[in-house]
Amino acid sequence: MKFLHINSAPVGYVSVLALVIGFVLFNLALSRIPVDISPTEIARELPKPSSAEKLASTRRTDIDFDVQDTLSRPVFSPTRREFEQVAAPIAPQPESIAPAPPVAVSIPAFRLQGIRKIGADLSALLSISEGEQPRWLAVGDALEGWTLEHIDIHDVALRSGDQFAVVDLYPAENQDVPQN
Repeated sequence: MKFLHINSAPVGYVSVLALVIGFVLFNLALSRIPVDISPTEIARELPKPSSAEKLASTRRTDIDFDVQDTLSRPVFSPTRREFEQVAAPIAPQPESIAPAPPVAVSIPAFRLQGIRKIGADLSALLSISEGEQPRWLAVGDALEGWTLEHIDIHDVALRSGDQFAVVDLYPAENQDVPQN
């Protein structure tokens, strides 16, 4: 009488097939068992102290081993309760004092008489009135409390606090005529 050897091909195939059939039957049996999704009884037995009381009464190492929060709010339970945040006491707001409104400074009658560019340096020839001697100003220089912020090809921008003024090199002849 001749017996099949354990390493022969038919014995290997039959054993693999039997193993696969066993897994299929085991999974089929597991899928028919109802899953218990009710909350655990441990969570309902003990009154739970608030988070602030816990932090005050426990050491830092004791917090990591406390599973009461996990048991009272199971992650995948359809009856899971939402997180209840501890209400922090509201501190009274100090009365804010509104800052004084800025003093409105009238915009002087600036006259832009020229713009020059020497290398990378830009400067503007500005004066306050007709008879005053004009001064060459670079970006950041000040004239009568107004700081030169920007120099463009045909105009300059000046700022004093919150006020902003743009002075054109070639102002319109008649201010009532709309410009293009």
